[in-house]
Amino acid sequence: MWSGVDACLKCTLCITQCPVVSVNPDFPGPKALGPEWYRQKQRGGVATLPHVDDCTFCQLCEAACPVEVPIAHLIALHKAAATPPLRIRVRDGILARPHRAARWTRWAGTSRVMRKVGGISGKTSLPRPRRARWSPSSLGQPLGPCQGRVGLFVDCYSAGYDGEVVEQASQLLTLWGFNVTLMPQGSHCCGAAAYAAGKPQLAEREARETWSAMERFQDVDFLVTLNATCDATLRDEWPDYFGIEPPMPVVPFDEMALRAPQEFWNRLGRVSSSAEVRIMTHTTCRGQVARGDGHLGELAHRAGFHRVEPSDAPCCGAAGAYAFKIEHEDTAQQLVARLVEQSSHVRPQGIFTDSGTCALHIEQATQVKTRHPAYWLYRQYLEYQKGEAP
Repeated sequence: MWSGVDACLKCTLCITQCPVVSVNPDFPGPKALGPEWYRQKQRGGVATLPHVDDCTFCQLCEAACPVEVPIAHLIALHKAAATPPLRIRVRDGILARPHRAARWTRWAGTSRVMRKVGGISGKTSLPRPRRARWSPSSLGQPLGPCQGRVGLFVDCYSAGYDGEVVEQASQLLTLWGFNVTLMPQGSHCCGAAAYAAGKPQLAEREARETWSAMERFQDVDFLVTLNATCDATLRDEWPDYFGIEPPMPVVPFDEMALRAPQEFWNRLGRVSSSAEVRIMTHTTCRGQVARGDGHLGELAHRAGFHRVEPSDAPCCGAAGAYAFKIEHEDTAQQLVARLVEQSSHVRPQGIFTDSGTCALHIEQATQVKTRHPAYWLYRQYLEYQKGEAP
């Protein structure tokens, strides 16, 4: 698990790629907070450095490291050794369990006083549930023969706040010829939020509980994820850090969409009104690390949007619960400012992104509708159906 921790070359590539370093002069940077701190700890040092919690756990530092030092995960261990004030520990304990936090976040949003006491930012609004509004038969019959069975991984954010995108993704997969099973059943979390909060033991416990709830669904051919952070956690952290190896391939929704029948794309191409619509795409930092960039742009083009502009912001500042924490609100706003500036020049009618919290944060900052690619593909297909109606 921790191979390569002492291999740091001190090349500083991790520092050049760190989005927080670029906007926060007080942040010591990933090299100091990760491998250098870990070496001191191994020699008997136990002190923690200030601002360690300012790390977003985006893992761009790990992607940049030429010798594959698990920098962000070492910083998570560093966070675990820190002792913030009690009210912050309580808040972080709640936000590290997002599958159970919905009730508390609604309560915290009732007043500015409650937000301040709870350590919740007043600059990023808390999410509100977006429920499904369409019937199961909205898109009609499948476009071809059965392609197999997929498990649609319902992450805790989508389960608690975005039932709409779960329904849209499920209907699209059905349209493409798949039998869809929603999983896991019940309230679970992949562990990503806990790891980002510096609680690796809690993260592993949550991951194992989630996997235990999914083990009976081993007849699925693919496990399709909706959230880039959960996708990276299931595909990378589960096997590498928790020893959990899902027996089926884990595939993000956008990659699954690129396998849709050609007839689907032919039909979207007939929606002439979308040709002049300006669209931006933002691949989240965890999505970039796990899979690179470009899938969202390809999806937008194939869906009939010809004026597509990729985001040039490496991180929007949301990073799970990061933007909701009062001590990080200024950093989060500075990180999303780059996207706001680009949006003011492009003037898009919509933004594709592959994370619910990133969508929420970007939409509030840019005032541009920001949604999961399943939303945009679903909407485009409804437009096609309107044009085909007698």
